[in-house]
Amino acid sequence: MAQKWSDLDKYIELLLDSKSEEETVFMYLDAQNNGDPYDLQVVSYLAKSTTKYYTLSGKGLTLYENDVPVEFISLGQWLIERDSYNHIKELSFFKQFNKWKFMRMWKKTIKHNNRMKAKNALEEKLFMLQPHFRDHLAHHRRLMIEMQHLKFVDICRGDVKSIDEFEES
Repeated sequence: MAQKWSDLDKYIELLLDSKSEEETVFMYLDAQNNGDPYDLQVVSYLAKSTTKYYTLSGKGLTLYENDVPVEFISLGQWLIERDSYNHIKELSFFKQFNKWKFMRMWKKTIKHNNRMKAKNALEEKLFMLQPHFRDHLAHHRRLMIEMQHLKFVDICRGDVKSIDEFEES
C-alpha cells in the first residue's frame, strides 16, 4: 500500500531537512473530527481553533488549550508514536471493532426491548401487580392461612375404620 503524504508530512520533512537553530519556524494545526488523535490538519493562525490547537516546530509538537501550552512532545517521539498508532490501527481487531461494537449494541437493544415487552405483558396479566387486585388477593390468602390452622374435622389417627363403619359414624 502506497503511503499518502499529507500537508503535515510534507511540512515535517521540510523541517527535518532544513533544521536551522537560528530561526524558529512553526505551523498551527487543528485536530480532525474523525477520532484519530494523530490526524492533524495544517491551518492558518486565523483559522485555528480557539479552544484546542497544536503548534509544530523542528523541536516538537505543543498542545495548547485556551491559548495556554499544556503538553509538549519532541518531534521524533511524536513521529514514533504516530507510526505505532497507525500500525496498531491496521490490525484486523481494530478495523472491525466499530462493526462489532455496533452489533453488540444492536443485540443489547433487541434483548432490552424483548425484556420490556415481556415485563409489560406480565404486568398486564398478573393480578398481584395490579393494586386493586393485590389487596383482595392478599386478604384472601390471609383468610386461607387462618382456615388452615382451624380444625373442622376431628381425625383420630390411630383408629382405622372400614367404609361401612365410616358411613355409620
